[in-house]
Amino acid sequence: AFDQMLRNTELSPKLVIAGGQGWLMDDFVSFIKQKGLEDRVCLTGYLEDKDLCGLYSACAAFVYPSLYEGFGLPPLEAMACGAPVITSRIPSIQETVGTAARLIDPKDVDDIALAMTELLNDKKARENYAELGKAQVRKFSWEQTARKTLDVYRELVPRKQL
Repeated sequence: AFDQMLRNTELSPKLVIAGGQGWLMDDFVSFIKQKGLEDRVCLTGYLEDKDLCGLYSACAAFVYPSLYEGFGLPPLEAMACGAPVITSRIPSIQETVGTAARLIDPKDVDDIALAMTELLNDKKARENYAELGKAQVRKFSWEQTARKTLDVYRELVPRKQL
């Protein structure tokens, strides 16, 4: 999708991919070389939280086309740092991000490329998603998670056993 966006628009952003290298990485690096994207794609490897926050804060958009996600913490982390988010239109992530992200079909290269193009070309949309994201993040906290977990335990286990 990134390659398609570069070929079909005058946009020339860099793609920064953070995280440890996993399976299929050799194929991915080969693709980058085959397409001549070495100067446009940066693979950071694993990053500490403070560095990840800096990256989220500096990005024009956080793109997260996940096929499967248990909760969707990375999009929320990006939102907390003020990044506009493009992410998958799958139930677990939709529940997490609400309407605060530009949703895409993670299997549709055209949809992902279009979302990146639209967001990078529209400063007001980026600002709007950044503000919506900050508001969305405030709906979540570890304290709230602990309370809800305790509520489930109380519902499932009779009071005298707790």
